[in-house]
Amino acid sequence: MGGRTITLCGFMGAGKTTVGRILSKRLHLPFKDTDEMVEEEEGMSISEIFKTKGEEYFRSVEQRIILSTPDEGERVMAVGGGGFNEKTITFLKNLGPTIFLDLSFEEVKKRISIGKKRPLAEDSNLFGLFIKRKSLYSRAHYTVWTESLTVDEVVETILRLV
Repeated sequence: MGGRTITLCGFMGAGKTTVGRILSKRLHLPFKDTDEMVEEEEGMSISEIFKTKGEEYFRSVEQRIILSTPDEGERVMAVGGGGFNEKTITFLKNLGPTIFLDLSFEEVKKRISIGKKRPLAEDSNLFGLFIKRKSLYSRAHYTVWTESLTVDEVVETILRLV
């Protein structure tokens, strides 16, 4: 690979895209968001993909995109909430530092209730999903507790780590 990828992972509402965009500007690196890459490839929103093709289809596209990220040199990449999983963790960790943006479930509920279209936000077992994924995210190289920090403070913390 021509350079390293700094990968941000975490549950929905953790701030992966927001932090990733600012971090990439600070580092003068391109930014990639796997959710946006899936939407671009499929020509529809994630909500539409879930409705018309199902979550399993979405996950297969997401995984393929993650595992076939082009050799484009250094970059910052935000991986969708389910994209940091048993099949992708080792691959992503080999690309460069992985950073888990951590927060409480209570904060997740506050953040995802602010009018964003998230297909899994209405899942009756959202807390179970949160716990399951947190055990995967905790395998990242670094963890940053984002809840009490501003976006700029999260970015500064990541800059000190990488």
